[in-house]
Amino acid sequence: MKNILKFRDFFVVFVCIVLSVNIFSACDDNMEASHYYTFTGETMSDYLSNRETFSMFRRIVERAGHMQYLGARGSHTFFPPVNEGVQKYLDDHGYSSVEDIPVEYCDTIVKVHLIENMVHYTSVFGVETQYTNALDLPLIVKSTGDTVDASGLALSIINNSSAVINIMKNDTVENGVVHPVTNVIVPNTSFGKELLTENCEGCKIYYTALLRCGLLDSMQTYIDPVYEAVKDNFPPFIKNIISGGDFNKGGNKYTAKRPDFRKMGYTVFIVPDEVLYAKYGQYFSPDKTVEENVDALYELACEKYKDNMSKQIFGIDAEKEQLYWNKDSYESRYNPLNIFMSYHVLDRLFNSRDIMINCWGHITNFINPTEWVSTMLEHSMIKLEKVYRREEERDVEFHGEIYLNHSTASKYNGYSRIRGAHVTEPTGVRDYMSINCAFFYIDDILAYDEVMRNKVMNTRIRTDMYTVFPELTTNNMRMHGNYRLAHGYTAEDNTETGKNGFNYYMPHGYLKNVDFNGDAVFFVMRPKLGFWNLGGDEINFLGSTYDVRFRLPSVPPGTYEVRIGYTGMADRGIAQLYLDDVPQGIPVDLRFAADDPRVGGIYGVDLTDEELAENNRTMKNNGFYRAGRGIYMEYHSLAEKNPYPTYSSSVGRTADKIAPIHRRKVGDVNVMPGQHHTIRFRSVYTLGNAGCFMLDYLEMVPIEISGAGGLGEDIY
Repeated sequence: MKNILKFRDFFVVFVCIVLSVNIFSACDDNMEASHYYTFTGETMSDYLSNRETFSMFRRIVERAGHMQYLGARGSHTFFPPVNEGVQKYLDDHGYSSVEDIPVEYCDTIVKVHLIENMVHYTSVFGVETQYTNALDLPLIVKSTGDTVDASGLALSIINNSSAVINIMKNDTVENGVVHPVTNVIVPNTSFGKELLTENCEGCKIYYTALLRCGLLDSMQTYIDPVYEAVKDNFPPFIKNIISGGDFNKGGNKYTAKRPDFRKMGYTVFIVPDEVLYAKYGQYFSPDKTVEENVDALYELACEKYKDNMSKQIFGIDAEKEQLYWNKDSYESRYNPLNIFMSYHVLDRLFNSRDIMINCWGHITNFINPTEWVSTMLEHSMIKLEKVYRREEERDVEFHGEIYLNHSTASKYNGYSRIRGAHVTEPTGVRDYMSINCAFFYIDDILAYDEVMRNKVMNTRIRTDMYTVFPELTTNNMRMHGNYRLAHGYTAEDNTETGKNGFNYYMPHGYLKNVDFNGDAVFFVMRPKLGFWNLGGDEINFLGSTYDVRFRLPSVPPGTYEVRIGYTGMADRGIAQLYLDDVPQGIPVDLRFAADDPRVGGIYGVDLTDEELAENNRTMKNNGFYRAGRGIYMEYHSLAEKNPYPTYSSSVGRTADKIAPIHRRKVGDVNVMPGQHHTIRFRSVYTLGNAGCFMLDYLEMVPIEISGAGGLGEDIY
């Protein structure tokens, strides 16, 4: 056992050395002394040296060569374990002393416990909050109140393995803040198959189905070797990108970072065995063997996907139906069980529920924060929704929690509420996340069936641009950085330090199903609260002749009105837009706001409901819509008071009241079964590295329900 544990440590070292490249180079103690700043007060290194209770972890830091770094200038958050926790780690891993730990792994241990920005007080930890440590791996902090210390005070638990020590937390030093913890935090470097194999005791039916369909084998990829081979062909940073601001004064200049890696990841939603027994007793039973229950799951899948439209969407023609509609071909992507299980796997890694939905900027009295996410089942999407108990949702069991494929009762679904499946973190397992996979429990099955397609998705599908591209989530670019900054642009945004999070640019070939020409800059701006965009983030296209094409999100067959949400400003650009390479009307000019005569919007005055409805019709006739009333612009003062997404009418303004924020109709697209469709942006006016084409979100709306002021469609 001791040798096995040490082998795993060496494997962890290997993976973490790969992750350390470019991420933590500042920790190199061979740096010149001039790079450091000497404080007169206590630093993190002094903190360890001055307290005997951290003597063992201090020795780990010394062997890693990072004491000088922890005594240098910075704004870090540090979670050092006390001696008892280090000793437990030594005992668990078969080491007689700290001196036995490989030096390389001492380096890994230190970086796991360090965040490169400040979390001053544990009071800002939510029920579940995700941070990224210096290895670009997640630290997930849970403060549910279910676990308490000897004094009865609630504990904050990190990665299910270590607790912040209440009597020692929130200790500010010169270069950051220290939150001591009870145990060493050990990263899980398993791949998806190993993670699920080691933690499947309560979900053997779904686990075995995933295994028999070959889906677990597809989760054995992590870092893309193709990108590793070519990434040095792209510069580490692009400086002086101009996006927004007063162009006459030089504009807002940003530095964009090249992604360190192209990591691949997966999120799996699993129905535990006990839930299947209770809800679908006609199919499943604890008295059956696992194999018999998996075959029963196949029968349930056949029932869900027996309709002709499902067969058309997933390419099951008469020949394939004859060959694969049986229990001997579970690995075929045309098999009903394979279709069923693939829909339970997302094509990106959500390490925690905390980052599944970007809730910033939503008025939850009006709308539920929602994301539409692609899955491993081609031509499908899952709806992630944080459901709040409003008047029309009186029977919501779990207020403010995440449901999959939920729909509020409306005229678009026959006034029948679709409950969907409630998402929870697995209980009674050692780990539910690893470096490339995480799994969560749900309390009902998922299916991209007639109910999902015809009822849940018969609505305005608003997709944040960050969510369109899976790589932005898996590689920690989406919801990356410090939201709680002073409102507006700062000079730090045009440096390479990443003190408050990086902006990124996408190299050619980095994003799947995205093509752009050599001149284009695909700029990914990190979230900044107070900026005029949904969720605080946006994507910009720049370059003198940019030409960008990518797939539209997958929606059920039918005709849809396609729209883009953006903020009009005088320094923006103009582009010709295409759907499936067919030009759509005249070029889209982002240089004016919605109160321009070309749009016809009336802003800055109070309108009656009748006047507002009439003005919305005028805007629609001109090809435009107001931004949603359920979106608001949040300012720093609110974030200081409460660092979580909440609404305060005294602080923010709703987007429908701000003329530059609006939506533009692109055109109509006829979505055919089993086909992909594209949107394209070709520059016709730009200013070189300025004059960007800004994208905030996409909307795809069934043509039957699109319209100015439609119930639940345009207002919010």
